[in-house]
Parts: sequence; C-alpha cells; structure tokens
Amino acid sequence: MDIFERIAAYRAESDALAWNGTFKDYVALLAEDPSPAMTAHARVYEMIESYGVEELNGRKKYKFFEQEIFGLDRAVEKLVEEYFHSAARRLDVRKRILLLMGPVSGGKSTIVTMLKRGMEQFSRTQRGAVYAISGCPMHEEPLHLVPHELRPEVEKALHVRIEGNLCPVCQMRLRTEFDGDIEKVPVRE
Repeated sequence: MDIFERIAAYRAESDALAWNGTFKDYVALLAEDPSPAMTAHARVYEMIESYGVEELNGRKKYKFFEQEIFGLDRAVEKLVEEYFHSAARRLDVRKRILLLMGPVSGGKSTIVTMLKRGMEQFSRTQRGAVYAISGCPMHEEPLHLVPHELRPEVEKALHVRIEGNLCPVCQMRLRTEFDGDIEKVPVRE
C-alpha cells in the first residue's frame, strides 16, 4: 500500500471520529450514554479492562500488559485493582499521586508508555471518546459549565458525577462570548 494512501485513510478516519457540537448537544449525547463523562481513572481502568481479564487461582491477569510486561503479574494486579479500580469507583485513593518505584529495568517506564499508547488508542473508540470545551486551554470537561446549584439535579438526570470548577478562561469566555448561555458553548471530541 502506498504510504500516502495510508496517511490519507488515517486522516479520513480521524476526521470521521471528530465530533463537534454545543453543550446542549453534549448533554443529549450523555442522556443516551453517560460514559463520556467518566473520570480519568475510570477511563484508564475501562481501557485496561477492554483488552480482557483472566482469572487464574484467584488472581487477575490483565491481557493489556501481557505483550510487554513479564513476571510482574502481582504488581500489575495491585496497580490496576488497588489504584485504578478503586479510583474509578471514586474512593479516596483517587486523590493520591501514583508513584511507581522499583529497580532499574523493573518495567516502570514500560507500564507508563503502555498506558499512554493504550489511552491514545482507546480515545479513538466510541467508548473512550474524550470531550472538551472547544478552545479551552485545559481541555476541560463540558459539565463544569453547569452551575453548582443545579448540579445535583443534572447528576441525577444524566447519571453522572460532576466534579471540578470551570477554569478562569472559560468563565470569562462564558460571560463575554456567550452572554452566560451555556447551551451555546462549543464542545468537541
């Protein structure tokens, strides 16, 4: 296959995945499927699980890691279960910083590189798509536009949790560009 044909096909595939709309459109999307509003920890856990999990003798083996990580099954299980799975369930562990420690050539950088590559691929799927306020320097979650007073109602209606505040840039844009009308704020994948 010609390399330029492959590049053009890849670009067309990327363009087909790109979604653009307004905050109102985004809320309609969440009403059908709340998964785009999952937390970062939940997104990483979903990505790892999407490759499959094997249970042998009461221990879990994550197929995501099996091509490049050898002999660290217990450490990987502990990382996934005690950190990512717990954080995905919104337990207090999510407030901690993940620090990988160990000897040289112990697989730390490999794990991080694998997670990065895996997330890049997962974000190109329907389940792993990431949405952000268009033009936001923080690539912020669009649900931060919802006023704090209305969040409990919106959370109940959409089956999501809204955590965090709108960044100062988006606060100013909301006032100046959109006259406070959150429905018109552009959102992109």
